[in-house]
Amino acid sequence: MVEAHLRELDGEQIRYNDDTWEFTGTIDVKQNGNRIHAAAKKPERVRGNTGTLNFTLDEPPASLNPGNLGDLGCELEQGADGPVLVVDRNHTVDRYTLDSLSYD
Repeated sequence: MVEAHLRELDGEQIRYNDDTWEFTGTIDVKQNGNRIHAAAKKPERVRGNTGTLNFTLDEPPASLNPGNLGDLGCELEQGADGPVLVVDRNHTVDRYTLDSLSYD
């Protein structure tokens, strides 16, 4: 597991399970790079419910190297199956689709 903070995700919002979730910018790269867990919160809550948005790599085996993330950029897109994290690293682009949410 490798944790990183991606400023480009900080404050981005998505709708999932009839709620709005706002990314904090913190991600964890898991399972040899096949999964990304992104920290999020419900912005409309005063106390702020928190959760983890779980994304899975669309086309394995190419993925992030959890041992060496290197320079990467990340943006959020709306895909046919829901929100997608598009990770650009060293002339390679990986797409991770949101597949679940875990409440903290």
